[in-house]
Amino acid sequence: MKTNVVMQSPDRELFGVKIRQESKTGHLSLSDLQAAYAVAQVQNGWGRRDAYEVLLTSTNAERIYYILEKRGAVKPDFPGFMESVKSQGMTKLLKAADLYRTGGRGANRCTWCDPYIWVLIAMELNPMLYAQTVIWLTDGLILNRIEAGNMYRGLSSAIARFPAPDYAGTAKVLNLVVFGKHESGIRQAATAAELKELATLEENMAFAINMQYINSQEQLIEGLRQAWVLKSNKLINSK
Repeated sequence: MKTNVVMQSPDRELFGVKIRQESKTGHLSLSDLQAAYAVAQVQNGWGRRDAYEVLLTSTNAERIYYILEKRGAVKPDFPGFMESVKSQGMTKLLKAADLYRTGGRGANRCTWCDPYIWVLIAMELNPMLYAQTVIWLTDGLILNRIEAGNMYRGLSSAIARFPAPDYAGTAKVLNLVVFGKHESGIRQAATAAELKELATLEENMAFAINMQYINSQEQLIEGLRQAWVLKSNKLINSK
């Protein structure tokens, strides 16, 4: 079973508030978004707005429907969806679809929601927050992480042809090359630049295997070792 790790890298900040994201569901913390808005509200003299209230507006109900419909999360029945929102409430519908939930107690209580819906709410809160969210996403907070994950799946698929593939050992050496160390959850705290480097390295190794330049686990580890030496030399020469 895949562990649902909460990702908290230095890049995950809006107005100084670190935005948590779950690795398994991809859900982002709506509670953190509200906290970020509260900070920006004080700094910029904004009026009071509530992320949860934004979620419940009729205009956003329509937008949420089309987001979910395009992704196949709801049936293509706009009138029926809007009637369900009216009778059941938006949060109940989203909870039933595993797109929204609240957990924890006291200070640890947190509301999580689907990242597409989270972005919609963030953009509706304030024009400045809208701009900040666009930049945040464009800088690759989410996209680079997805890319690194996709590239690792491609590398794992390539490794599978080896007589004795070592997936865990490969992941460990990848971490050593990119981060300089290996420890549990290290990728969850990676910066956008580190994720990009990781994805590129994984893509290059998968290409080398598929082109039969690398034909064994031992050759793969040697290739990664050479990548680490090359990176180390560049760092030394840049000082």
